[in-house]
Amino acid sequence: MEIALIRDARSVLLALGAAAAGLTTAPVHAQSVDPCTVYTCMAGISGAGASGGPACVPATTYFFSLVVFDPWFDAPATSQLRRTYLMTCPGANVATNAALLNAIIAEWGAVP
Repeated sequence: MEIALIRDARSVLLALGAAAAGLTTAPVHAQSVDPCTVYTCMAGISGAGASGGPACVPATTYFFSLVVFDPWFDAPATSQLRRTYLMTCPGANVATNAALLNAIIAEWGAVP
């Protein structure tokens, strides 16, 4: 009887451990906004397309949440962080879109 209880306890602990491990390895990118959506919406508010209206609010909010403080606002690091994020969109790396990416960063890259 005791051996069965120990085996059951081990099974429960193993299942709980596996479940906890699964919770702690959730991908970080699931909490962000698609970089291509952000790129398109930022292009719109930069005057290179339609503004996107209310549909772009989550994307632009996410873009402006990418900020570096060390301990004060670091404009160059924030600009680089935002550029790096936008460049994860494959379309932003195309030569014809590089000028637009530069325009977005020039206008909005260092805005706190």
